[in-house]
Amino acid sequence: MIETLSIHNIALIDELELELTSGLNIFTGETGAGKSVILKAIGLVLGERASADIVREGAEFAKVEASVAPDDTHPMWHTDFAFSDVLDPSDVVILSRQISAKGRSRCHVNGRLVNLKQLQALGTLLVDIHGQHEHQSLFRTETHLKLLDDFGGSSETCQQVRQIYTELRVLQREAASLADTLAASEREKELLEFEIKELSVADLAEGEDEKLADEARLLKNAEMLHASANMAYQQLGSDGSGMGGFGSPLERLEGAAKELTKLSELDSSLSELQDRLESVIYEVEDIAAQLHQYADTVEFNQGRLDEITDRLALIAKLKRRYGNTISEILDYHAEAEQKLETIQLGSEKQEAIQAEIHKTVQEAQRLCTALSAKRVHVAKHLSERIEKELRTLGMDKAEFQASVQLMPDDRGAFQIDGKRYAFRSDGMDDVEFLIAPNVGSEARPIARIASGGEISRIMLALKTVLVQVDEVPTLLFDEIDSGIGGKVADVVGKKLKELSAFSQVICITHLPQIARFADKQFRVEKKVVGERTLITAKALTEEEQVDEIARMYGGETTEIGLAHARELLTDSS
Repeated sequence: MIETLSIHNIALIDELELELTSGLNIFTGETGAGKSVILKAIGLVLGERASADIVREGAEFAKVEASVAPDDTHPMWHTDFAFSDVLDPSDVVILSRQISAKGRSRCHVNGRLVNLKQLQALGTLLVDIHGQHEHQSLFRTETHLKLLDDFGGSSETCQQVRQIYTELRVLQREAASLADTLAASEREKELLEFEIKELSVADLAEGEDEKLADEARLLKNAEMLHASANMAYQQLGSDGSGMGGFGSPLERLEGAAKELTKLSELDSSLSELQDRLESVIYEVEDIAAQLHQYADTVEFNQGRLDEITDRLALIAKLKRRYGNTISEILDYHAEAEQKLETIQLGSEKQEAIQAEIHKTVQEAQRLCTALSAKRVHVAKHLSERIEKELRTLGMDKAEFQASVQLMPDDRGAFQIDGKRYAFRSDGMDDVEFLIAPNVGSEARPIARIASGGEISRIMLALKTVLVQVDEVPTLLFDEIDSGIGGKVADVVGKKLKELSAFSQVICITHLPQIARFADKQFRVEKKVVGERTLITAKALTEEEQVDEIARMYGGETTEIGLAHARELLTDSS
């Protein structure tokens, strides 16, 4: 609720401080007394448009400040405002708006500078203005759906729809991101497949290049190796082909061994030399045998050499592409296979996500279809209730319609009977309140109705029906008495009083039948002070309220009029 209202330099208001009650606040006064200026000031502090001409003549700036105290369950505490760190449910919230004589505006919440959009967003949650004013929620079709759902008790289903909508959005974003990644990876995939195939066919082995190089070197020198091995064998051999006519080295060693044997028989000290020489002979014989064997194995194979040359050329090419060594090439091969597997898994994941999206859309459509059917049923019931209220408020011929329509969308998530429909966080319906005020007139959006009095009474009917579910704590009605009187005015007053048990109500009226129900009544007047005309407002005492009600009835406060006023006030308490 608005606890206090402070107005400075607004139009003809110099300085005005008002304390409001939590119930029904009524502003009365002569026509032209300035009641609309107070209403304008409230609108300014809630974020309505402002111009420099609202600033009192001669003043540098105008300022409006309001202290509001929503209870700790109010949705404003859960909104994601940039200034949410200055909002505390245990504190009063101070809204402030200053307009300079040049038309510049500055807005504050609890002393924190905010922009006009933020002030409007907060003001929308705090006060509903009904009359010829832009701030009223009845003009905002986005509120109609919520009002209908609150009236129908659909909060649980709505929460399920919001949750599944969020889940679907997450899945869709993930699918889009993955699609972008896979599209970027498609070219890489083709390259990886080529590289992996090339490396797989090559089938390299660690150290293979070194072994092949050694084998190639042997093959290229096969003839020389064969000749050299044979020559070495012949030089060591015992076939008498040694140089110098003394036989081969082996024959000479054997001859020396025979002589040493004779000597050792005569001198035992030479036995060790004999043993050593015999060992040398065995070693030379073994070397000669291995050289002979080696010479037999050495064979020149041009086919094998060509094969090795081609293999080494392939390895050299792969080294230029994938690494300086076979070890690096094998590592690259393993990494390429891992990358390709990741891309392939991405494709599989994409298929899984699409399947999950399809499943989620089906469940969402099931929930939204059920919610839509309930909305249609509730809309009919709400329309009947509103029309009943309108009849008691003097709009006997008015026809009210809570229109519930699916939202066609060629790219929508839902498909019903061959047509596609949009899916939002609040379902798949557009809800709008329509009214045909007179017989034969076409039902039109409430925002197109020109009469402020009709709009106020329509909202009063709505608020009366929806009072238990409406979250806006303060309601402001202007021109609600336009075109009514007598019995209807009395009904309007009673309904305002009933509303004030659930919400703070601020009402501007010219009718005593309405004013008499006030919990707190303010009289607005124009007074000449010196050479200036000023607008003032005063909270009335009980006796002053009697005087004001009597004045509103007859213009003059006679004893009969005062007695009648007291009787009316007694009846309304």
